[in-house]
This record gives sequence, structure tokens and C-alpha cells, in this order.
Amino acid sequence: MKSSRHFSILTLIVVSVLFFSCKTTHQNTGIQVINQNENHNSNPYKTYSEKLGVTLQGNEDKKLIACLAEWIGAPYKYGGNTKQGTDCSGMVSSVYKETYNINMYRSSADQLKNVKQIDKSELKAGDLVFFKIAGEKVSHVGIYLGENKFIHASTKRGVVVNSLDEDYYKKYYFTSGRVIGVPYN
Repeated sequence: MKSSRHFSILTLIVVSVLFFSCKTTHQNTGIQVINQNENHNSNPYKTYSEKLGVTLQGNEDKKLIACLAEWIGAPYKYGGNTKQGTDCSGMVSSVYKETYNINMYRSSADQLKNVKQIDKSELKAGDLVFFKIAGEKVSHVGIYLGENKFIHASTKRGVVVNSLDEDYYKKYYFTSGRVIGVPYN
């Protein structure tokens, strides 16, 4: 009788564990399937818009936008050009090499030679914006995203997005340029 009771209690425990673990597994699998379907059907521009802080129109170069989104948060490193550490011109040269196989000059001042200068009002996603922060020579560069925002490597915050409307960037803005050899729409 005692062994029969133990057998019944043991059976009840095993059945309970199996029942609840199957239920939990089933619920988790359902959530994963829903998430996979959402990711599969979602617009990647929404994710990039959120990460970059701009409303993308959908006509931007997808490869460029995806590449730029991967750089957000990379730490600043003078002379660096990787996502493990980069300066402004290093990021720009790496992005254009990866996206368009275009070799850019290494310094922000020299990168002016890689562009056809354009008016600020003509900026499109992918154009470069140049700043004279330290003296009379161009000393900073970023890549325009849209909505007057650009991505760049900040010495204090790493790769971030800022607005050309911010007082600091208004003060030091120098010119804009369209990279020669980029296949714009």
C-alpha cells in the first residue's frame, strides 16, 4: 500500500512536470514564431530609422544605411578605422570602402578631395559634411543622414548622430560634398 501511494505521488509529480514543461515550451515556441514572422515581414528601414534617429524615406541606399547603423556606439580612437575604435575620417573611409569599394583619403581635410562640393540645401543621405573646429583647416567630417542629421565619431561619445541645427555644429560647419563615384539614385 505504501509503495502504491509513493508510485501514485511520483506519477503525479512526473506528469505535472511534463505537463507544465510542455506548456512552457509551447508558449515560448509560439512567441519565437511570432517574433520571427514579425522580423521577416517588417521593414528594415523602421529599425534603421530608430537606430539612427531619422525618418528614412525608403529611397536611401539600403547597403549604406545598414552599414551606418552598425557603426552607432563604436568607441572613439584617434587614428582608428574599425568598429572597435575609430575617428571621424576613419569611419568615413571604412564606410565608403565597405559600401562602394571607394578608397577615400584618410584625413578629414583631405577627404574634401573625394567630393564635389554642394550647397547645404542639396544634401542627400550619404553626402559628407565638413567642419573647421580646430583652426582654419577642416578637422572633422560626418555622413549626412537626412532631416539635417549626420553620423560621426565624437571624441567623447564615439559614433553618434547629431543635428546640423545644434549651435556647436552651426558654428563650425564649413561645407558639404557629394562623394565622387557613389551611384546616387
